[in-house]
Amino acid sequence: MTTDAGRASDSAPTLSDVFAESDARWQRHVELLDWQPDYRIRGPEDPFTPAQEYLHHAHWLEYATAIVRARLDGAEPPPRIEDTSAQNDAWAMEDARVPHGEAKARAESARIGYIEAVRATGRGDDRFVMGVRGNLVGHVDQHFSYMVNGMLEHESMHWERITAALDSHSRGRLHRGDDGISWEAVDIYAHLHRWMWIQFPRVEAYLETGEVPELEASVDELNARWLAEDDRVKFENARRHAFRTRDRFVRMMQDIPIEKWSMRLVGLCVGNSVGHYQEHLNWIVRDA
Repeated sequence: MTTDAGRASDSAPTLSDVFAESDARWQRHVELLDWQPDYRIRGPEDPFTPAQEYLHHAHWLEYATAIVRARLDGAEPPPRIEDTSAQNDAWAMEDARVPHGEAKARAESARIGYIEAVRATGRGDDRFVMGVRGNLVGHVDQHFSYMVNGMLEHESMHWERITAALDSHSRGRLHRGDDGISWEAVDIYAHLHRWMWIQFPRVEAYLETGEVPELEASVDELNARWLAEDDRVKFENARRHAFRTRDRFVRMMQDIPIEKWSMRLVGLCVGNSVGHYQEHLNWIVRDA
């Protein structure tokens, strides 16, 4: 039920609630966008960069601010954007060469300007608050989901690359690691399976508690132990285990609600999938 212009109903969020929620979401967004400024955040085939993502939000928040300011001043609001897809494409082309830092600064400024304009209205009714939430939280969550989907696309592409490399050279040394140990395809398949497998309880714990359990030993100690334990594993078995574990790992990522994602979780999932595949692909290319 909508109340007067100054108050929200008891069941609806207040503007203060929305601003707090927005601060957390925006901080998460910033952490991911600043992680790798040259990364194609929506998948390997999509040219959308973190700078364009920042500017996309800047454009829409500036537009929303202009609407609010017009209402405050009793002025004519800006023309309605009828074709949002065409407008987004035009902005993306316009922003293609804007540096990352400049794009981030503009987005931060646009966000602050919008919040200040919203506060100046003195409104707190449900409809207004939910509209503000859509601009500050809903839009950011929508784009974070695009970035998660892009991460999954990167994972799929790199999985195809690493498995093609392993399957085409199923016997004999493929590369040496930084520790000088020789790795064959069977070792890499078993190794990938091991690292993804031990992440399941760690991700589950993080989703429940916000903390990631420490590994039971160092990375080098675990790698050495697993290499010894998997010394007699057949190539076909190692490959089957890796494929099954990878499929489960991808399903786990797909099932994580957008609001649960954080940069820590991105690092945990990416580091043990696409980042790990790329590490071994780099060594294979180096030692080819």
